[in-house]
Amino acid sequence: MNLKKLMLVVITSAGVMLPLQGYSDTITGAQNKELKSKCKDGRPRKVSEFNEVLAQAKSNALRSWAAGKSVAISNIFNDNEEKILANLDEYFLNAQVDQRCKGKSFKLKVKGLVDVNKISRLGKSEMTGPRSRITAVFLARKADTVKSYDVKRTSIEASTLFSEGSDTASMGGSSASAEGYLSSKSVKESGGSSVSKADKITWNVFRPSGLDAAVSQTFTSFGFKMVDVSQVASRSPGFDLGAFNEDFTVGDDLRPDTKNSAFNAIAGKIPILVIATVDVGQRDSDPVSGLKRVYATVKAQVYQDDGLFYETVASVQPTQYSGIGPNETVAETNALIKAAEAASNEIVQQLNAANIR
Repeated sequence: MNLKKLMLVVITSAGVMLPLQGYSDTITGAQNKELKSKCKDGRPRKVSEFNEVLAQAKSNALRSWAAGKSVAISNIFNDNEEKILANLDEYFLNAQVDQRCKGKSFKLKVKGLVDVNKISRLGKSEMTGPRSRITAVFLARKADTVKSYDVKRTSIEASTLFSEGSDTASMGGSSASAEGYLSSKSVKESGGSSVSKADKITWNVFRPSGLDAAVSQTFTSFGFKMVDVSQVASRSPGFDLGAFNEDFTVGDDLRPDTKNSAFNAIAGKIPILVIATVDVGQRDSDPVSGLKRVYATVKAQVYQDDGLFYETVASVQPTQYSGIGPNETVAETNALIKAAEAASNEIVQQLNAANIR
């Protein structure tokens, strides 16, 4: 077996909304200022004061967004903060401003989109030259059946009996007398424990259109050589997409045999493998637009072959996204695409940080 480095990225993701042209997050920021002069017509008298507060609100929004992201994204933002804040309108898009000016008090709140891809590419400069081949299996999942279990309760009762008494006696002449008493009390104690069993979920696994394109766009834009997974499966015995489906129907990870077969099938050919599941979650309506909304969660793990073992080199913690659309089908598709792109983008940043080509 060729001992070239082999990596497995296992992603489980769940529905989200994503604009097809790029990955963006909605952010908000606020800033207050005591003005030197009273407001006029609901605004500061000086345009420069308005622009100053607006810029500070946008900066606050971007800083808060970066603080809530992964270490890889946060580091990119921190390393390029001066450049980003000096060119706010390139990274903060579609700004919507809500302002209140009364007396000398000016309050401003701004909502918009942060161009995640543009910020992510600020960390790309150190990675030059060709990068590895990569292939990806993205499988969407919907709960087919859910088996719930009642809580099992074990009760324990214990009783304790306490008794006490005393007696006295006296004797005089030819007579004797005695007296005494006896009392008792009982204490009953109860306790026990409860055991709950997790729901057993059987999933309906499928491959939705659009996910492959979203993932390919992310990886190829960072220099990786994307290989279509259907081609990999047809030309690599042991790379069994059917086994992937079966494993993810009843569990959240691949069986060791399935995973090892995938490693062996592409060893020496494709050093990076992405395996993803996208779990479609709750559905409701967006309170602002009235459109249908679908939720989902994405998580990921990345393993790299060091020649002996497959070590974990990156991971994405479970993160929830949502997608909206005129109907549930469109909302679900948007959700799945956003989850896929968010996960692949985060993986790239962690691979860059680890200098993995």
